[in-house]
Amino acid sequence: MFTLAKKMVVLLHLISILVGVPNVLVVRGEQYAEEEGLQDDDCVEGEDASWAIKKWILTELDKLQKYEIKYYETSMSLVKDDEGSSWYIVSDGWQGSFYYETGKPGQERVGAYLYPDYSTAIVGVWRDHLLVSGRPTYLVEACRSGSVWTLKFGELEGPIMTYSPPSHNSLGVDPLQRDPYEKKTIEVLNSLLPGGNDGLFAKRDIETGDILAFYGGYMISCNSSLRALDRTEYSDEEEHHRNMYSLSLGLEDEDNYCLDLPPELGNDVNKYNATLGHKLNHRFEPNVEFLLFSVHPVLGTVMSLSALEDIPAGTELTVNYGYDLKEDPDQPEWFKEQWIDFYGEDLEKEEIDQEEDVNNEDMEEDYDTDNDEIDEHEEL
Repeated sequence: MFTLAKKMVVLLHLISILVGVPNVLVVRGEQYAEEEGLQDDDCVEGEDASWAIKKWILTELDKLQKYEIKYYETSMSLVKDDEGSSWYIVSDGWQGSFYYETGKPGQERVGAYLYPDYSTAIVGVWRDHLLVSGRPTYLVEACRSGSVWTLKFGELEGPIMTYSPPSHNSLGVDPLQRDPYEKKTIEVLNSLLPGGNDGLFAKRDIETGDILAFYGGYMISCNSSLRALDRTEYSDEEEHHRNMYSLSLGLEDEDNYCLDLPPELGNDVNKYNATLGHKLNHRFEPNVEFLLFSVHPVLGTVMSLSALEDIPAGTELTVNYGYDLKEDPDQPEWFKEQWIDFYGEDLEKEEIDQEEDVNNEDMEEDYDTDNDEIDEHEEL
C-alpha cells in the first residue's frame, strides 16, 4: 500500500513540473509525517526550516554515517536513512545539497537542489544530479525524521529550467533569465566607490563563507584568441576593455578555461543579468572572493562569490581582481591609480627605471655582439 502511495507521489511530481501544480510535496509531506507519528514540534516552517537544515548540515554532518563521493571538481557527502531518502551534501554544505526521496543513481528521479541559503530550490527530475526538467520554488517546511529531514516546498514558479552549461558559442541560458538565488541575495545599484559606475550590493545579511552570486558567460579556452585572424592592431586600453569581463576558472588542467562576457553584454544589465558576479568592483581590501562552484543546477561549473566576512544588507560587495602592477605593468589606467593610492608607490619612477634597465640590457647585448664580430675578424 505504501509502495503504491510513493509511486503516486512520484507521478504527481512529474505532472506538476509540466503543468505547474501548486504546493508540491517533493519528499514525504504531511500525510507521510502523520503515518510515521511525527509530532508538530518535530517540524519547522519558513525561515526557521532553512536555518534548521543549515545548522544540521554544518554542525552534525561529521557525526552522521555518510559516504564521500567525488563529483567533478568538488566532493559530496551522501547521507541516507532506512526508508531510502538520500541527501547529497555538496562541499560540506557550502554549495547547497541535492535531495531525493526515491530512485537510484543513473536513473531519472524526482528531487530537489537546495541553494546554499537552504530556502531557494529547484524541484524537478534529475539524472546523476543533472537537471532534466524543473522549476524554482522555496522551502516551506522541514520535519526531522531520525537522522535526516523530510521537506515540503511551495508553489513552483518561473520558467521550466534544464541543465544547459555554457560553451564557446552559448551562454547556456537566456541572458535575461535571472537566477532565483541571486534575485534574493544581490542587486545592482550605483557604486559608492570613486569612479565606479554599477556596483553589486547585498540584499540580505550575509555570513562569512556564504555564496552570494555567480559568474557566468561564454566558456572558452583561456589560451584562445577572441579575435582569431583579426589583423587589426588594438591599443592596450582597447584590449583591456575587450577582456574586462574574462575570468579564469583556475583549473589545473593543461588547457584552463575562462568565463567571458563581451563588454556589450557585461556593461548592460538590460542585455545580460542571468548571473551578476561580473558587476563586482575592485578593492585591495575586499569583502568577497572568487570561488569555483561545481553544482549550479543550470550552468554546472561556474565561478561564484564567497563572503570573506559577515556582510550587512545594503553593503557594496568588492573583490580583489588579482592584478599585479609589479609583475605585469600593462594594466588599465584606473588600476594604476588605485595601486598608487593604496601602496603609495611612485609608478612613474619605477617605469623609468624599468625602461632604463631594458635599454642598458640592449646596449650590453649590442656591445657583446660587436665584440664577437671583432674577435671573429681578428681570428680571420
